[in-house]
Amino acid sequence: MDKDTAEQALAIIRDVIQNTRDDLVAHNWGVIWMIHAFVNFAGAAAGTMIDRQELPVPWYLIPLSVVALIDILLVLFLTERDRGVRSFVEWQLWGIWVVFIVFILAGTAVLQLSGASSLLFCPLFAMTSGLSVAMMGIVFYRRFLIYAAMFVVVMVFATMVPSVQWWLVGVAWWCTMFIPGLSMYRERKGRQQESDDARIL
Repeated sequence: MDKDTAEQALAIIRDVIQNTRDDLVAHNWGVIWMIHAFVNFAGAAAGTMIDRQELPVPWYLIPLSVVALIDILLVLFLTERDRGVRSFVEWQLWGIWVVFIVFILAGTAVLQLSGASSLLFCPLFAMTSGLSVAMMGIVFYRRFLIYAAMFVVVMVFATMVPSVQWWLVGVAWWCTMFIPGLSMYRERKGRQQESDDARIL
């Protein structure tokens, strides 16, 4: 591959990345992720109560199911679509998180059937979360890779300090959702202001 071809390929990749971010900003994902940050944190905090009660692994699925339902409803009600049609980016997001749910359920079954300690569910959850966030970083926005690395750290520390493991997961999820969400929200407001100014002129 010569230099010109390589530069053209890089330009195409940059355009794809920018268009992906533009799609997320335009369809109100910033607000959605900011709200998800608090919902996910609350769900993680519920894991601490299950740890203290020393309940079996399937009990973790109760708060996680509630969180998933709330998150889905928020997406359905707050996403702004073009003529009601899901964008390509939105389909990719759904795909990533459906895979996440499938692997969480599979991991729950493995832990339950093997008789492993229920405390291992949190590191497993952190690992699966990190993988899904890493997929978002690869497909959408490279800064998500930073948050994926955060989940790796949480996964390791969860085995060392299980008494606070779910708080660590909650903080990681809050950062993963709120910080990019706030950035996109501000960008969207800025674009709307520019659009309003252009109309006035």
